[in-house]
Amino acid sequence: MDFHSDDNFSGQYRPQARPQDVMLTASIMLSVIAIATTCCIYASIICGSLSIILALLSRGQQKQLSPQGKMAVMTSTAAIIISVLATVIMFVVTIREYGSVENFLKAYSDIMESMTGIPLFEESGI
Repeated sequence: MDFHSDDNFSGQYRPQARPQDVMLTASIMLSVIAIATTCCIYASIICGSLSIILALLSRGQQKQLSPQGKMAVMTSTAAIIISVLATVIMFVVTIREYGSVENFLKAYSDIMESMTGIPLFEESGI
């Protein structure tokens, strides 16, 4: 018997992937990507949101999510919350350290100019 050919295998017994299963698999993969990219603000929020949507869509006509769907929703929600908290904390620390966003941009521009010799922001001569 040749295991590498489909000659002996009829198509009627081949299990077909349901759209719900495909969406659930995509949801799980996106939730893993979302948790892995929590330091990348936009990627985590986008992947997490898509994961939650796909997990809810994978439910189909059922009243409850599957355990894998629940885990994907919880993981994605955690990734979104971590990303938003990290962004808020970074913003608060920047404001406390420099006093304002303008002072931060001025300090950043000064550092870049000292490293490259090219001013980051041109002085406007109004």
